[in-house]
Amino acid sequence: MSVFLILILSSGIGAANEILVHSGESIQAAVNSAVSGDVIIVQPGTYTENINVTVHNLVIKSESGNPVNTIIMAKDPALDVFGIEANKVTISGFKITEAKKDHAGVYMYQCKNCTVENNRLLNNTVGIYLKNSDYNTILDNLIGKGEKGITIQQSNYNTISENRASKNRYGFYVPNSEGNLISNNTLSENKDYGISLSTGVSNTLSENNASNNGRGVYLGNSDNNKISDNTITSNEVYGLFICPKSDKNNVLNNYFNNTVNAIPNNGTDNIYYIEKTSGTNIVGGPYLAGNYWAKPDGLGPSEITPDADGDGIADKVYKLENSDYVDRMPLVAAKVKDPILPVANFSTNATGGHSPLSVKFTDLSGNETERNWDFESDGTIDSTDEKPVHTFTEPGTYTVNLTASNENGTASKNYIIAVLEENETQDAGQNEIASLPGFELIYGIFGLVAVFLQRKR
Repeated sequence: MSVFLILILSSGIGAANEILVHSGESIQAAVNSAVSGDVIIVQPGTYTENINVTVHNLVIKSESGNPVNTIIMAKDPALDVFGIEANKVTISGFKITEAKKDHAGVYMYQCKNCTVENNRLLNNTVGIYLKNSDYNTILDNLIGKGEKGITIQQSNYNTISENRASKNRYGFYVPNSEGNLISNNTLSENKDYGISLSTGVSNTLSENNASNNGRGVYLGNSDNNKISDNTITSNEVYGLFICPKSDKNNVLNNYFNNTVNAIPNNGTDNIYYIEKTSGTNIVGGPYLAGNYWAKPDGLGPSEITPDADGDGIADKVYKLENSDYVDRMPLVAAKVKDPILPVANFSTNATGGHSPLSVKFTDLSGNETERNWDFESDGTIDSTDEKPVHTFTEPGTYTVNLTASNENGTASKNYIIAVLEENETQDAGQNEIASLPGFELIYGIFGLVAVFLQRKR
């Protein structure tokens, strides 16, 4: 039997152990020696075995947390890689592969409150299989190249979130199950279905991306399910199928863009819109209402129907294809408005003079929510008033700056104030020069020189 290291985390009766499995040792042997509350840590390496877990409240995780370097391959492909028949078990951080003949990378039977997270499950007939298992969490796994990515059979109130299922026949297959939350998953390039819900009741499918599959989302004999906030695009056969025996399902605030977006088949009391309600919808509009219906050719109802009042809801009802159902509130893309930028401007009651010089400034800016004045050319904010008065006590040339700002940006304007010594004299021409800002001052000087030379002649 392989040897593994047991580290005591704390002293006392009933304290949890940390069991370290080195490369070349047996994970099953560690499981067999574990008791409730233990943590089994598996070092990087390739482990060829089938692991049966019957101990409750057990964590089995890779040391690195990186599924790429901690690999578990089925020793017998006709068995599950992990077979779990216990509660509160966590499986995390592994690459799990090569379960064949209708077996799974992780099989959970009559389990509650278990977690399977951060794993790569590739080349298994089923990636993760829940049967008669409730209140479990399947989180952030990559599942591909199998018959079914995740199967949830006769299993209720599980959370399936942030997983990626790609290049399977079915991304998710959910028969005879109730109250499951399937959210924020990515389902792509699955041959037949992204998500298939069969005889399902009161499940929630939200914020999933089902794209480039044979079919996006399928509901068969399924009632009272909520399908909302999903992106369902570029699926080959259709985006959404609801069979005639599927009733009272809510299909709201989804983004469709498929050659055939929906085949609703006239079940009873299915809903495709609600009354206009404040809230950001899936295309950025200000109201929740119906769904966004696009087409690959750019001629979908949500793309070509006018929205005269600009509320993000099309002005025309959309009758779903080959159906008596309508979306009375189809969404249109939110119009992106150019940001309103501030414009900085101000006036003064004096442009120069002897010190001490008091100057009144008036803010003439537009679209600003905040103003900052710098009178002393030192980068310090001297005032935020609309009409400040500032006294320049020292002679010099001051570049007065006003910065106007709002949530979209800032703008500035500069103006030169010339302050002379108290006893300094000026003739009319010099006073005129002192009153000129910026480059106008320079041109004024050249002008006076020209007049003086002309008089000398």
